[in-house]
Amino acid sequence: MDSIFGSFGNLVAERPIEHLGCQDLSFGGLLQPPLKVVEDGGASGCGGKIWVAGELLCEYILEKSPNNELLGSIISPDCHISRVLELGSGTGVVGLCVSLLAQQHNLSTDTHVSITDIGGLVPLMQRNIDANKVSGNTNATELMWGEPLAKEYRDVDLVLAADCVYLEAAFPLLERTLLELTNQEDNQPMILMTYRRRRKADWKFFKRIKHNFDVIEVTDFSRRSQYLKNRTHLLKLVRRTHTTK
Repeated sequence: MDSIFGSFGNLVAERPIEHLGCQDLSFGGLLQPPLKVVEDGGASGCGGKIWVAGELLCEYILEKSPNNELLGSIISPDCHISRVLELGSGTGVVGLCVSLLAQQHNLSTDTHVSITDIGGLVPLMQRNIDANKVSGNTNATELMWGEPLAKEYRDVDLVLAADCVYLEAAFPLLERTLLELTNQEDNQPMILMTYRRRRKADWKFFKRIKHNFDVIEVTDFSRRSQYLKNRTHLLKLVRRTHTTK
């Protein structure tokens, strides 16, 4: 499947070559001390750079996580998020944002984050884990969409996906993974997805998954108008009544 994702660079505009090295991200001061993210300038593919959809998802998580509770302002009081899985992590920026937030709020012993992508990006993700000193509650592993999930991913509370809808050949693979993550009626994870609209064909993915998911656009965050100017949207996916596929 690595060969499928290798064609991504032909579909989106390249970010400037200066996206190389380490930068600090505080997301408008919402995260202090800031997150340190190493970008490789595209050496490992498009996933080795920070994209606007990832920035949006980080900002939303930080904005909705007051009072020392991850996403505390949007979950019910009797809920608690302790197991987090990020799909298509790239640099790992979104999952690492959660890890650092948990560490700063003294939740790190109760919060575990898995950042995942194709095998070629695991070393970069691990480098960013080390840069932020969150190895105690965060791991970087390969997760190939469409393949059977490892046992540790079958029981998560929160699934994050930033800019994962970009390659038509991968749509059924991503759908298969999302279906497997939500196939337990009594334990449905929250799924938050950010998406930057690039091609009309990308909407085929959302048409496809609407057979099994309600796709809800999230609008209640402070910089929505700015992100819409970049054609970047925040979505919540909710599995419909359980069906076997």
